[in-house]
Amino acid sequence: MPHDPIAAALALAKPRPHTGPIHSAVGGRTDHHPIDVPAESFVVPADVVSGLGQGNSANGLAILERMFPPENSGNGVPIMAAGGEYVVGPKGVAKAGNGDMKRGHQVLREFVKHARAEIIKTMKRLPGPYR
Repeated sequence: MPHDPIAAALALAKPRPHTGPIHSAVGGRTDHHPIDVPAESFVVPADVVSGLGQGNSANGLAILERMFPPENSGNGVPIMAAGGEYVVGPKGVAKAGNGDMKRGHQVLREFVKHARAEIIKTMKRLPGPYR
């Protein structure tokens, strides 16, 4: 089979599906970034990322990056994402579910619910603004 340099160049130029932190100057909850992620990925919402970092999104992204390192795998699925979110790739999802992808998604959904509940508790205990 002959080597097609144009096809090879196009394959190299095509961006890989994104996993890991989504850095952006646009605020969270905006879903302004069209990206491709690997099939079976899980997106941790920006509010949870910030909450994990005690109000610091960069810290929350770093925590998640240690828990779920970015990966290079799979075919891309188009999504709209927001800055400050974190994409857990399929290997991380499977790890969360002890090898079971469906269970991994459930574990991560429960993680998001639990994290939000803890963030709300923490916010309620904080003193109000000074006058």
